[in-house]
Amino acid sequence: MAAETQYTANTGMANIATANANLDGTGTLGTVLTAASNGTLIKSITVKSLVTTTQGMIRLFIFDGTNTRLIKEIPVEANTKSSVNPAVQYKWNCDIKLKSGQVLKASTEKAESFNIIAEGLDWAYYGGAVRPESTNFTANTGTGLVSTANSNLDGTGTVVTVLTTGPSASGWKGCRIESLTIKGIVTTTAGMIRLYIYDGTNTRIFKEVMIPAITKSATQAAFECKVDVEGFQLKPDYLIKASTQNAESFHITVEGNDWKYPA
Repeated sequence: MAAETQYTANTGMANIATANANLDGTGTLGTVLTAASNGTLIKSITVKSLVTTTQGMIRLFIFDGTNTRLIKEIPVEANTKSSVNPAVQYKWNCDIKLKSGQVLKASTEKAESFNIIAEGLDWAYYGGAVRPESTNFTANTGTGLVSTANSNLDGTGTVVTVLTTGPSASGWKGCRIESLTIKGIVTTTAGMIRLYIYDGTNTRIFKEVMIPAITKSATQAAFECKVDVEGFQLKPDYLIKASTQNAESFHITVEGNDWKYPA
């Protein structure tokens, strides 16, 4: 961020208590936090039970205004709370950014009461002191669903757009890819997720991620992987796309930061 960046705390809170076994974003979800105009950095998410718990799962989603994508499952242990034994508590130090208007949502596998607290930071730029050479960042978090089998590595077949970088015509200089998460929402067999870069004409394979066989359940999280992209800098107007080897459903989330310079 530029030296003139100003931060405002954005602490999101929700209570969830309605059982929801779905991983596709349907069913009862609690709204935790909505991202601000430049985006919101979520530094951590705390899950705190209010009751005695049975073994289950807390699920976290990103809603982009149209689609709800699973990003994280947090296992919940069986625990009997008492005056000397605290109720279940987890903290996920996530450091993820949400794009403007995107919403963090949550659900619980079991009909047990949990508070979800998101530690967020909104940022803005102080116009009166922004130097021309200062870098202004805006969160660009893309999500997509891949579910159609495609064994091709040349970019043909069913390939889904996950993120589009800011357009050069609007002054964007590129997009720094901070993280890329693959989250299964079904039982998986051994296979592959493939990631591509599209330049407007050509689709080129960038990475392959091996998927193991995992039988998801109320107590077993579906496949999850955070791909090491090492702050990859992507050109304006380019796209990140994805495909799946097997006809199994995965949510892909790409956390990016578009940047430009003050006029």
